[in-house]
Amino acid sequence: MSEDGGATPAPYVLDVSVLTAITRGDYGIMTFIQGLDASGQPLVIPALAIAGASLDLRSDDTEAILHGLERLGSAMIAPLRDAEQAVRLAAVIARTGLDPWDAHVAAVADAAVCPILTLDAARWQEHAADLDEPLHFIEIADPGEAPGGPGPGALGARSDTRSRHLAAGLACFP
Repeated sequence: MSEDGGATPAPYVLDVSVLTAITRGDYGIMTFIQGLDASGQPLVIPALAIAGASLDLRSDDTEAILHGLERLGSAMIAPLRDAEQAVRLAAVIARTGLDPWDAHVAAVADAAVCPILTLDAARWQEHAADLDEPLHFIEIADPGEAPGGPGPGALGARSDTRSRHLAAGLACFP
């Protein structure tokens, strides 16, 4: 239950595509994630997904943005805690063929029974049935595109601005 007496919504697990968009300075995605946080929507960020996103752009700005995600009030970092979790992660990698960062996202979503928030639903559709329980995912779509249309279609929050300077991202995640 939340503090106001209502039910706490199921967390969203952020995948590498969302984290990479944030590190690239996609203002629309950053604003969307901040809006989820402000609304009290729990967010889970797998530690290996952070590692995968940090490989995309290696810079101090990228590092600062990823560190800033930890300061979101509704966000929790999901570490790879112990040998048991490492062995479980290896099993997910073996069953799905996913790279370690995406496999960590899948393992966290599977263990917590919560949806993956992504910019690439096709990636997750391919692996949705690879585990004992199906993976669930929600794709962030361009606000101008209808769900089920030619574009991604789903939640709505993607910016047309792909090349924003990373300094804009730093302002979003102090």
